[in-house]
Amino acid sequence: MYGQAPANSPRRTRDGSTLPRVRSISRAIHIMRAFTPERRHLTLAEIVRATGLDAGTTRRILVTLRDESIVRQDDNTGAYCLALDVLQIAGAVPEGNSLRELTESRLMRLARDTGATVFLSILRNNAAVCLARYHGESAVQVRWWSVGGKLPLNCGAGPKVLLAHMPETEQDSFLNSNLTQLTDKSVIDAGRLKKELNEIRETGWAITHDDVAVGLSALAVPLSNADGDVLAAVSVGGLTAQIAGEGSPRCLDDLLHCGRDLATLVRSISPTSMPVE
Repeated sequence: MYGQAPANSPRRTRDGSTLPRVRSISRAIHIMRAFTPERRHLTLAEIVRATGLDAGTTRRILVTLRDESIVRQDDNTGAYCLALDVLQIAGAVPEGNSLRELTESRLMRLARDTGATVFLSILRNNAAVCLARYHGESAVQVRWWSVGGKLPLNCGAGPKVLLAHMPETEQDSFLNSNLTQLTDKSVIDAGRLKKELNEIRETGWAITHDDVAVGLSALAVPLSNADGDVLAAVSVGGLTAQIAGEGSPRCLDDLLHCGRDLATLVRSISPTSMPVE
């Protein structure tokens, strides 16, 4: 019959999962993701190393993105950076009752109460992504983890909380991979890290020292919905003297109280029911 697909052709689905992908668009997005808050300006060679694309393809895509005002090239250095038009595109993202929007005022209060830097982080592609960061009034503010920046799951209190509550098969797969070592204090032994993760689930919080940057400590709790699904991690970071105490960590009570308050706000959110970014 006219218009009927051949019997051996793949059946199309409404979500487009069977459609072929446009490779040039995937490559362009890959190039855009090479830029981070820590690496705002990149040369062609640096972008090639970050993406694994060949130089000719990378340059053609960059020139196209430049002509569309998505990236900008410095006339003197030749380095590239994202252009302001990206902000206009980002402004079109619907916020709704996003996780960041729901938690913002309470996390800002936690930063004021503790004087520390407060982070909201989520799990994305086997890494912890900083969704929001709020500074307290401490003379030393932690700017190590920028919004949108990633940390390995074995480094830092927030990332370890997310790792501790991953499904066991995914967690074991991560533990059996090559773990990143940011400092000499970063735990890269799978057995030792597994014990830490069990303790985090038992106590309901995590504390780390010097494993992201020497001299800094962090304390974190999970943020869960009514079904017990961990949506994010809430953490406070600062100088070790600001976080660690002789007994319990200095900010623990404030952090636990904040976690309980936030749980009532996000109780109806499921990991897939709404965008969190």
